[in-house]
Amino acid sequence: MPEPLPSDVTLRAPELSDAPALFALIASNRDALRPWMPWEPLTRSEADSRAFLESAAVSRQIGKAYTWLVLRGGELAGVCDLHSVDTLNCHAFVGYWLDRRQVGQGVMQAALTQMLTEAFGPLGLHRVAIDAAADNHRSCAVAERLGFRYEGVLREYLLLQGRYCDARQYSLLAHEWKC
Repeated sequence: MPEPLPSDVTLRAPELSDAPALFALIASNRDALRPWMPWEPLTRSEADSRAFLESAAVSRQIGKAYTWLVLRGGELAGVCDLHSVDTLNCHAFVGYWLDRRQVGQGVMQAALTQMLTEAFGPLGLHRVAIDAAADNHRSCAVAERLGFRYEGVLREYLLLQGRYCDARQYSLLAHEWKC
């Protein structure tokens, strides 16, 4: 029987005042983020995190992306989002990253469970997809634990650290979601 998910994981929309904490978390996780997150080298100051949060607020306002801070016990633990939201076709992509100290404890699975409930409920999406680097086994495992269906490999789809990498695409449909 799988371990229960942590009950102290919550999501909240970010605020501009979160920039210092967000930048500090990114800075303390650079080595873990660098192989998988193309934005890591572009985030060099608190101002960069603030610019990201400003962009996230605009995207939320116009319905193109929804970013949430992942909190564990009230402390910042990571970020998840629905991006490239297509309101005409009712689909979006999922992105996420987590503080390395929280990895392997069910935190991201708990966070994405909440986010997917929002995606398939109030946001009215029909399909969400995850494009994970094929070598990012932890990210692929999160998708699989949540019930996403593996669709195939997107060849040389992601540009990471100056080289093109294959991505594994997973999808989940609203009627498949078991919240």
